[in-house]
Amino acid sequence: MPLRRWTRAPRLAYAMRNPLGGFARVPAAPAVVLRDLWPGNATVGEKLVRNRTEFEGVPRSLQSGVWDDPTWPTAYRRWLQGFGWLQDLRELGAESARIKARTLVAHWIRLPAAERAVIDPSVTGARLCAWLGCYEFFAASADDAFRQNLMASLMMEARSIMALMPDAVYGWQALCALKGLLAVAVSIPDYPEFLTRYLRLIDEVITSQILPDGGHITRSPEELFLTVKELAEMLYILQAARLPLPTTLVDAANRTVPALRAMRHADGGLALFNGSRERDPQLVELVLNRASRSRVMAAGLPDSGFARLSSGRALVIADAAAPAPAGFDHTAHAGMLSFEFSSGKQRLIVNCGASRQKGWAEALRYPAAHSVLELAGMSPMTFETNGTTSRPPQVSRTHATQDGAHWLDMTHNGYESQGGGVYHRQLYLGKDGRTLRGEEKLEGATLARAPCVRFHLHPDIMVEPTENGHLLHSEEESWLFQSDGQVRVEESVYLGQGRRTTTLQLVITPPLPPQDEAPPALSPEENAEENAHPAPPDEPEGTADTPTPPEQERTLEAAPAAQDNVPDTSMDHPEPEVTESAVDIAPKANTQEPSPTPQSTSALPPAHPLAGLPPPKPIHWALSLVNE
Repeated sequence: MPLRRWTRAPRLAYAMRNPLGGFARVPAAPAVVLRDLWPGNATVGEKLVRNRTEFEGVPRSLQSGVWDDPTWPTAYRRWLQGFGWLQDLRELGAESARIKARTLVAHWIRLPAAERAVIDPSVTGARLCAWLGCYEFFAASADDAFRQNLMASLMMEARSIMALMPDAVYGWQALCALKGLLAVAVSIPDYPEFLTRYLRLIDEVITSQILPDGGHITRSPEELFLTVKELAEMLYILQAARLPLPTTLVDAANRTVPALRAMRHADGGLALFNGSRERDPQLVELVLNRASRSRVMAAGLPDSGFARLSSGRALVIADAAAPAPAGFDHTAHAGMLSFEFSSGKQRLIVNCGASRQKGWAEALRYPAAHSVLELAGMSPMTFETNGTTSRPPQVSRTHATQDGAHWLDMTHNGYESQGGGVYHRQLYLGKDGRTLRGEEKLEGATLARAPCVRFHLHPDIMVEPTENGHLLHSEEESWLFQSDGQVRVEESVYLGQGRRTTTLQLVITPPLPPQDEAPPALSPEENAEENAHPAPPDEPEGTADTPTPPEQERTLEAAPAAQDNVPDTSMDHPEPEVTESAVDIAPKANTQEPSPTPQSTSALPPAHPLAGLPPPKPIHWALSLVNE
């Protein structure tokens, strides 16, 4: 065990000595008055005044002096102990809200040092920033004793961050911890060790998680958003204190902001990959503007592993790389090669999203919760019981453009070791953004098992079966979905907006070959046509001819040197490992959001009886705009 970890408990106990009554000087008020940058929710504040909380759809009662309970979900404990809800009380603005804020803070700072939850420095950092950011609201008019105890608590808990960092947390949580340390450093400048420690750690924390293209090492748009939010707050704190801005911090903000803009749909929300939700578009825009004045959007994200295909009003964002590396894979989803498709501000094809509720959080990581191919009984990667991943697949991608049209060719070998072959997905987006086509196939499969391709639809989309396919209606447009496979309309679930919403999905399986006759052999010309870029039969008039993609070079994650040849509109980064699909997509009436389990709620269809028959043919499909 490293010496620093072995001595953590004594260091933490030493840090949490109360400076009141000793030789340390405790100021009466912050030297710099900080302001919380983000809007609150008055409805949440009103419930807090009445000692009620509602988190992830689950109502709970506030109990005086109770800040931890082993039955609470981790996310709820972080929210409660982080004091971010002070902004909700501030937004309410009533005197009752001010009194409630002061009362709850007083309950916390009266806790003995040994009973305070300070073992997670990221939660401590969030709490310190919340206290200082809302100081004018709840503390400035309080009595001297309250303010003195509050300032003493700021010092104690800032010292706890110094004692625990840099080993305790990683990723954006490490930035949150250092943000709290910085806030106390500028508020109590008589203790320069706070600022010294912040400056010593910030460069390493930033370089360990922000990739050269500005993406986040977890490959999660949500984690990237939270990273940009922490950077924006740190820049504000330094500017408020009139301190020099570290070069690494400014550079990180200038790189992450364009990357985050590239991971948004035209509605302003985030794409749903690797544990992400849409988020409030206004908040996302506010965070972006706070972090940087630049309005630039990244043309490509080669290190982050996402491909962005944009033409006309149409936008495709695809997950085109392997899972995040060990240590940063806690949000990794089994969504390799999945994509989302939007037209204008309307999302059509989506992934199911993410949840922080146990059960749903695990189930939504599986392939069935993504718009991608899956094989019943097989998993392209493994999720361990501690939330990490193993057995990551290799992923390759090629992204080429010509005259405004896009070709994206992606593969992953997650099923290969199990006999399922290499999954190959090809996408073509027409130059006017009115046609999106795809081909799904398994190459080199040794087991006869039928694939299933899912296209989850946004809840705003209505489906109308027709003779020629399925019409997908939004408020402004209609798109015709066609496939040479068997198409079923099934129920699905969408959690991209923070709540569980019933929606639909299109499920495509290959047609069964006749049992009494062998399939005819293909001529060389037919074989060449079979492997060409997809152009499904019976397409609407004017969409049958798909141009041949220009010359392109394939980039393998295993060969980073080849990535210089990828067009700058592609993106690369580590991807989540995948296990067998296991998300129950049927709607539930229970508002408590029952936890689905992979074993009991698998949404996979039964495998086709293909033993002794050739593997299924590739599945071709097309989306064509038919009405505006």
